[in-house]
Amino acid sequence: MKHIFIVNPISGAGRGKKIGENIERVAPELGLDYEVHYTTRGHEATEIAKKYKKEQNIIYSVGGDGTLLEVLNGIVGSKNMLAVVPAGSGNDFYRNIKEREELSFPVDVGKVNDLYFLNCCSFGIDAEIGHNAGLMKEKHIPRSQIYNASIVYTFAKYKFKEVEFVLNGATKTGEYTIVTIMNGKAYGGGWVMAPNADISDGLFDIYFVDKVKKASIPGLLLKVMKGTHEESPHVHHRMADRIKFKTTQKVIVGADGETLYDDEFDVRLLKHAVTIYNDKELIKKFVD
Repeated sequence: MKHIFIVNPISGAGRGKKIGENIERVAPELGLDYEVHYTTRGHEATEIAKKYKKEQNIIYSVGGDGTLLEVLNGIVGSKNMLAVVPAGSGNDFYRNIKEREELSFPVDVGKVNDLYFLNCCSFGIDAEIGHNAGLMKEKHIPRSQIYNASIVYTFAKYKFKEVEFVLNGATKTGEYTIVTIMNGKAYGGGWVMAPNADISDGLFDIYFVDKVKKASIPGLLLKVMKGTHEESPHVHHRMADRIKFKTTQKVIVGADGETLYDDEFDVRLLKHAVTIYNDKELIKKFVD
């Protein structure tokens, strides 16, 4: 069994490259049978992972949640195990596994239309803030202020959309500030949206945040950041393994950093679809 490292060298402002160099130094010392691949463009991590589809290896995602999503989409359906070396700025999915003691364990995988994801899928103002952060990067805004600039930009432009949901056999139509379908606990670089989520329980934790006045949105987002949003009468929690929704116009949906743009979405949970390899001592040697 080989250790296959797929490294995004620009993740974490170059942290990925540094960790990749650590891996190339440490792996021979440990006598590992290994290969290191550096990505040079978007979606290349998926292409690399797919080359090992018929093998049984440990494939490491060395980067952030976006790199992890790409690697995931290359190994679902194979016998390869997935390992995570956190090298991004958020590393939200890694928060779910870093405290677990098992060397390996199965985890659920979400699928929105044709895209697999591990952590979350969201619709509403938060998804648009995440999408618009990419626009802010193009405007040469300082890295530390990109997210704040995106919030201001999105608030000015945001328009609520009517959505029809099918959940647990019931259909509901309405307008919402946020709808977040969580497999993991946190997203957005540490926003604890689903404090009791379990990545192996076979269910999504789904949060509907009612349409509120724009002036009230910052307060709601602050509650999400603190993990106290479940106290709000505007926040509704449901659990299910599938949710379908459609809109009257195309909308942005975010899934672990990937943006989808459509008017109809089918979000399903695949129970125990991937096995995580979680040798924390080994990963520590690469990261330190």
